[in-house]
Amino acid sequence: MRLLVVAALGAVMLSCGPAYIQGTTVPDTAENRDLLDAVEQYRLAVEQRDAGALVELIARGYFENASTTADAKDDYGFEQLIRKVMPVLQDNVKKVLYKISVEKVSIKGGQASAFFEYELTFQYVEGGLEGWATGKDKNRLDFVLEDGRWKIIAGL
Repeated sequence: MRLLVVAALGAVMLSCGPAYIQGTTVPDTAENRDLLDAVEQYRLAVEQRDAGALVELIARGYFENASTTADAKDDYGFEQLIRKVMPVLQDNVKKVLYKISVEKVSIKGGQASAFFEYELTFQYVEGGLEGWATGKDKNRLDFVLEDGRWKIIAGL
């Protein structure tokens, strides 16, 4: 009888634990779902090489310092991203396979971050030669609420 009570208590305790968004360790809340939806839209836009969809996901205040805070030469904002990076995606990248595994999110008011691990494989053309490149790493996308939607403010 005692074993039955312990088993029943264990089942109740396990069922009261937090629910997670499928395939993640992110708690299942409406706010977290919205943020992960924005991450998935970003992943699909990159994989489909859809510069227009990417532009729609990027905040007008976007800023990137290329992880070199002491050197401003490699910093760029929204306009430079549109003029310099998007043409490379469309003209030089021919195929993209992009997997993202979100590990954690942080949301505070109108700002949020998604921490994830990614695997990227892409076919490119450079100087008339075709090649493939791969990468696997961790990254963080920072978001801001703009016009009622999560938009990327840093981290591309």
